[in-house]
Amino acid sequence: MRAIAYMVAALALPPSAIVAQAPEPTDDVNNTIIVEGQRLTRKEVRERATGFVRTLGVVQGERSVARWVDGVCPRVLGVAPEIAKLVEAKVRKITSNIGAPLADEQCHTNLLIAFVENGRDIAKLISTNMPNAMSQVHGIDRRDLEQGDAPIRWWYTIGDSASTGGKALDMPPPGSFGNSEGGGSALPTGVPTVRNYSSSLVRPATTRSIDAATVVIDVNRAEGISLTAASAYAAFVGLAEIKGRAKPPVSSILNIFGEKTSANDLTFWDSQFLDELYDMPLNRWGRVQRGYLVKAIGQAEGEAEEAEDGPVEP
Repeated sequence: MRAIAYMVAALALPPSAIVAQAPEPTDDVNNTIIVEGQRLTRKEVRERATGFVRTLGVVQGERSVARWVDGVCPRVLGVAPEIAKLVEAKVRKITSNIGAPLADEQCHTNLLIAFVENGRDIAKLISTNMPNAMSQVHGIDRRDLEQGDAPIRWWYTIGDSASTGGKALDMPPPGSFGNSEGGGSALPTGVPTVRNYSSSLVRPATTRSIDAATVVIDVNRAEGISLTAASAYAAFVGLAEIKGRAKPPVSSILNIFGEKTSANDLTFWDSQFLDELYDMPLNRWGRVQRGYLVKAIGQAEGEAEEAEDGPVEP
């Protein structure tokens, strides 16, 4: 993360680049679900909540969600120091509000937010010169980072830990040695595994954590977006493992670059999602966590029935 910060700092905007367009971030959040002035029915809330969670991509099949376990330490580059402090304060406030772990002011950066003139070039440069920084990004997601035209792009370093504690090991577990041809591990070298076994239908053997996140804001492509919105956007994608091309079917800060959006901060959907993400058990299968998220968003408005795929535990 430090090496990325040095590279970005060398290529980021001059300190005064966006001072003129940087109003102080505010904390206005839309606390009701309103679509074109009409309150949603319980069925519509449930359907939209399900679509919202699905679109974010935080749950993939049975794969559990990832969230911060160690304290979040944000750092902002590419803007004047006084602007960086505003953005960092906004991110810290959102982090604290949702109950995510937050590091002290003097900490080692693990959430880097960079304002740059060309996000695509920065992503390509990092990918070329620091391939390990994006080693967990593959296929179309990697191509979008390096070749896409998104105003804001981001990526993560995700860690695996045993549900009972402890980081994954880069070695095969007992019993995996040997195969039909004899000798050696059945797993390739370097595959993270854990010495933990569970027959539970609810609790997987491992949990996933966000260990680092990088958010790159292309100020030319993001022109016209307020600093408040940019800060909230960076906080949202920095605090949850959101897929790069997510366009929720509801009001969300992720839609600020769309034609029909009025969000300038985290919306009801965004806030409720983050609240539940950091409140629900981490050591659950994806299907159970999906249910937690959908149910929480719906019940918060007091209109939704229990989600059909809601959490059911023995």
